[in-house]
Amino acid sequence: MRVHALVLAGGSGDRFGAEMPKQFVRLAGEPILLRSIRAIAGAGIDQLVVVTHPSWLEETRALLADAALVVQPAIVVGGTTRNESTRNGLAALTGAADDDIVVIHDAVRPLVPAEVILRSIEPIMSGRADATDTVIPSADTLVVVEGDVVAEIPERARYRRGQTPQSFRKGIIDRAYREAAAVGDLSATDDCSLVLRHVPGARIVAVPGDEVNLKITTRTDMVLADRMIQMRTLSAAADPKPTRSLHGARVYVVGGTNGIGQAIAELAAEEGAKVAVDGRRTGLDVRDYPAVEAHVAAASGRLGGLDHVVCTAGVLRVGKAMDLTAADLAEVIDVNVAGSLNVARAAHDALSESRGSLTLFASSSFTLGRPNYVAYSASKAAVVNLAQGLADEWADDGIRVNAVSPERTDTPMRRRAFPGESPIGLLPARDVAVATLRLIRSDLTGQVLDVRRHDGVGQAAPAAAPIGQA
Repeated sequence: MRVHALVLAGGSGDRFGAEMPKQFVRLAGEPILLRSIRAIAGAGIDQLVVVTHPSWLEETRALLADAALVVQPAIVVGGTTRNESTRNGLAALTGAADDDIVVIHDAVRPLVPAEVILRSIEPIMSGRADATDTVIPSADTLVVVEGDVVAEIPERARYRRGQTPQSFRKGIIDRAYREAAAVGDLSATDDCSLVLRHVPGARIVAVPGDEVNLKITTRTDMVLADRMIQMRTLSAAADPKPTRSLHGARVYVVGGTNGIGQAIAELAAEEGAKVAVDGRRTGLDVRDYPAVEAHVAAASGRLGGLDHVVCTAGVLRVGKAMDLTAADLAEVIDVNVAGSLNVARAAHDALSESRGSLTLFASSSFTLGRPNYVAYSASKAAVVNLAQGLADEWADDGIRVNAVSPERTDTPMRRRAFPGESPIGLLPARDVAVATLRLIRSDLTGQVLDVRRHDGVGQAAPAAAPIGQA
């Protein structure tokens, strides 16, 4: 059973109000259409067809020509309605059997999580369904209005909001379109509607969607989507799935002479890694790139290469921005941002050779500027952007780049900044280390791992059997 996909990008985007269809507008630096295609193509699709607006055919071809997708899509012109576009896409599928699966997704839902796509496919793959509809509950009360009169307020629990993807057995969706065309009924706003109307007895199963899988229709949606990308975090409670062992891995921790970095280094050694650490106590100033380059090279020489590099080096200066000196403020930015970038650049070649990982450290304060440490909050927001940008830049080099965002943690830096603060309620540094090593042992990249005290991550997972250093 093969899995085929249609990405519908044939809309004009009139409601968006841009000079181009909204699917070509850039979201966080990348066209919405390309983000949607990457999401669908990355879910194990065998064949992909992009249905585009007839006036934007050449632009679609140019956009996809250099995209380096895991599945090279075919491109066809859409129709005047959504149903016509879907029918054109179905006709362009080559070698698709009736029992194959067809996934249909809106091009303007670029943030669809991979697990939502897989949930859409699984019931058909397992034989439990002929089609699936992705849905989410409504948080708002639903009101039926006739004119301006409230006619009914239905029971909210029975209703769901529809999303895409919608998935179908190929024979079922083909039959729905044949029957609908025969009676002139090609005006539905989605494809499950046609199956409901024209394929009696078809088994349509609802599968859970995700609030993040929003449809970009207005400029407000664009702002929300951009913010979601910036603040996308992975909870430590979700347990990033380890796919590799640290046994024998070569781990280098910058900032590893105390605090969180020291906890990471100690725990990595307990899990069988070969560990090197650097920090101020070893004479390293991360603001000095030649010095960073020399220390990284020395650590690589001692360990015989580098598989994982972690940078926890950071500075926190507390006080109102107008009360701190210019030197204090500059130190925060230079150490936290430029220092992280210096470590990343110096480690690139070694990590490219090992196809390893780089982990940078943000903070829970990256999501909102905080009074009395505005430079620190700003620097940690920059670190998140740095990690996400490097993850994309270095993907072809095989380097995974992530950021860890712990909440208030009991460290020497924290105790110096807040000498009267009770340690009760602070996150233990070892908890952060457990979550960080779990992330390092996963296949994830471009992620922000949010570590909070209530996540209950305080026990290290048993070391997996050695499966390579990666």
